[in-house]
Amino acid sequence: METIFTIVLILGFIIYLMAQDSNKETKKERYGEAVGRLVTSAADSVAGAAFRLTESADKKKIRLAKEVLAQRNGLIYRFHTYSRTEFIQRLFTIDERLKISLNTLGLSEDQWLQIAKKLFYLGVLKKESRDPNDYSKKNSKSIREHMLTDWATDSILKYTAKYINEAFQYFKIKKSEWIEYGDAVVGMYNLEEDKDLIEFGIITAIMPMKNNHHLL
Repeated sequence: METIFTIVLILGFIIYLMAQDSNKETKKERYGEAVGRLVTSAADSVAGAAFRLTESADKKKIRLAKEVLAQRNGLIYRFHTYSRTEFIQRLFTIDERLKISLNTLGLSEDQWLQIAKKLFYLGVLKKESRDPNDYSKKNSKSIREHMLTDWATDSILKYTAKYINEAFQYFKIKKSEWIEYGDAVVGMYNLEEDKDLIEFGIITAIMPMKNNHHLL
């Protein structure tokens, strides 16, 4: 009986925490959404466990390799502390764990480095086009222009301007187009329509965040 009571308390606390993170207006809606998320999560966990029990050794090896790849790709795609240049270099360093995963997937190191570079610059173009307080909203044209002019002389912000300009050069995009249209240039130039990127540009999903960073 005590065990059941403890489990109920824990579940109640989890629901409470989820409800605090909800954007719904009423208390009833917030808790309803929290319960739904918890049930979905539990169902996914059960389904995932069943799948893992029945998958073959080869499929498991490939799945784990893709998880390693997606984790590194996600870190590269979402990275935004551009002044940490040494850390950026480490993100592009192929350690033994990543090397094994690439071999398992039949992906060469050079191929992955090209994919990683595309993901990094795609992330730059998308993130810096949008409001960091709410990534579902675009920055204004004047802010994007300001980022490429006034920011270029700031000791910290200059790194953001540097990588935006590098993204222009890498994808052969005109600065004026990004200022005018923001991350719409990604679609205009079909930058994500790349065979290797589609197959191996997988990234890990992240939990929903209030600034909607998870939507990028």
